[in-house]
Amino acid sequence: MTFTASTYAPMVSERIAAQQRLLLQYLGSSNDFDIIIVGSGIGGGLLADDLGEHVGTSKRILVLEAGSFLYPTHVYNFCRSSNSQVARHYGCDTFWQTGTDTTEFFIGEKPQLNFGGRSIFWSGLIPTIQGWELEFFPDPVRLDLQSGLLNEAGDAMNESRSMGRTAQAIVAKLRQSPLARDFSIQETPRALHQPYLAADGTPKEEWFTEPTGVFNTAELLINQLGLFPGVYHGDFDGLFLLLNHFAEDVQRHNGQYELTVRDVLTGQARVFRAPTVVLAGGSIESAKLLRRSTMFPALPPSVQNLVGVGLTDHPTTDAIHTSVTNIGEIDIPRTSHAKIVLYSRGLGDGEIRYPFNVEMNINHEYWHLRDNDPNDPLRADPTAFSNNQLRGPSRLDIKFSFGNCLDDDNRIEPAPPFGYVPQVRFRNQRRRDHLRDSRFPALAGWHKNDGEIFQVLNSVTHQIFSQFHNNGAQARPDGESWYSPDGKGFGYGTVHHAVGSLRMPHRPARGSAIAASSVVDTDLQVIGADGLYVCDMSVMPFSSAANPVRTLGALALRLSRRLR
Repeated sequence: MTFTASTYAPMVSERIAAQQRLLLQYLGSSNDFDIIIVGSGIGGGLLADDLGEHVGTSKRILVLEAGSFLYPTHVYNFCRSSNSQVARHYGCDTFWQTGTDTTEFFIGEKPQLNFGGRSIFWSGLIPTIQGWELEFFPDPVRLDLQSGLLNEAGDAMNESRSMGRTAQAIVAKLRQSPLARDFSIQETPRALHQPYLAADGTPKEEWFTEPTGVFNTAELLINQLGLFPGVYHGDFDGLFLLLNHFAEDVQRHNGQYELTVRDVLTGQARVFRAPTVVLAGGSIESAKLLRRSTMFPALPPSVQNLVGVGLTDHPTTDAIHTSVTNIGEIDIPRTSHAKIVLYSRGLGDGEIRYPFNVEMNINHEYWHLRDNDPNDPLRADPTAFSNNQLRGPSRLDIKFSFGNCLDDDNRIEPAPPFGYVPQVRFRNQRRRDHLRDSRFPALAGWHKNDGEIFQVLNSVTHQIFSQFHNNGAQARPDGESWYSPDGKGFGYGTVHHAVGSLRMPHRPARGSAIAASSVVDTDLQVIGADGLYVCDMSVMPFSSAANPVRTLGALALRLSRRLR
């Protein structure tokens, strides 16, 4: 079966004038490169950009992207619609599953295949994995991440400074509460450029650099390639890009790798060669590509047995909402915004007391939406997504995000012969039995029943809400809707943060030894395949409570140094 755009319906496959007149695309005759990167999302895009900056004058680097040019930047940089709503218009059917969101096996959402990958649709949040979670990583990786790479990743993604005085004051107030014993309380870092603020979050008196908005690798690669129309011909060194080309096969031949690539617009096949290849198509696509490749049978059996196994997301709860007017003497007007994370310190005696972070929003979503129409009547519509009413109490919501050890019950099954769309089996995280009996014991040593789990969540919710007031009354959940078997619970898990399908060495459970088998080593090189690397969420040995994008960014910078 030959891959076409309809294989992953409704994948967008086109070559529009805006693309052709904006960025260079490689259509040269030479098929030989030093490094080939398959995928242009966070992992592949950051890796390509860093390599282009450091060795672009001495090496030939090709970025292959199966998808098309959709937008030259993140959707929030030009649109006030919800990122998730826009993204769903581009979700592709890259796998199938038998269940629904109420059955034992189900995973939510669909991947986006396009220039920039998910990075043009993501939330932009880059919280930091914590030290207790890094204990699930192999030592060489953990030590590098803790030695500055996580900070460098934040810098590479234009980490935000602050959301203003009210947000800073709320954080300071929460740090004075008993919550600070168990949680490190911070403003949630975002990949949102704020050159008009100093490092401490105060406004600069002068600034020269204009903000670029939410970070994304589409814009990053356009800038790295240069804003010139046309195509690249010739055999010179540099960073090259080829869109609308799907990698069908990888094989090893004469000391280098040969990639069979299909032009999804014309159906024409082409073979590219390089001694170094990096798979960066995401947890689902990279695992599928490695499994269907000609070289797969030559991999060690221990590697073959783990390809596609362990697809894991971090369990998150439903949000609980309330209304607030102040925290202590600090007023919280509707014109203020805050996004705050309470990072678990991982404390406990025998078990981790709170193996989760708490994500808090004040006046949720409004703070990062670009509003380019000041006269729009929707500003006065209380049901509008970007509404920012100036009167009344502020809206506050929280949710809990747990870490998760790799779950070998989840897997990407082999696709049919000559096929590209496999079945995915993923434990629905709405069903509490698997979390209770398997996930939470491995993560934190918890052996709690449902009631005890909900009691922990409700206790922390009460501790947080009791810091706030609404016109003199202590804040309470809207409608007294607490966590319970018949009330608020857990979400089902989605593909967007799923990790682990091409794992590095990992710790299966808290306190256990590092497992003997993995797909990639600590350098992200596929075991038994020198020169073949992976740089996407699939290599993660653990699904952290924090959004894993910053960690992936750090791994991409680390791999770049390995490949230079």
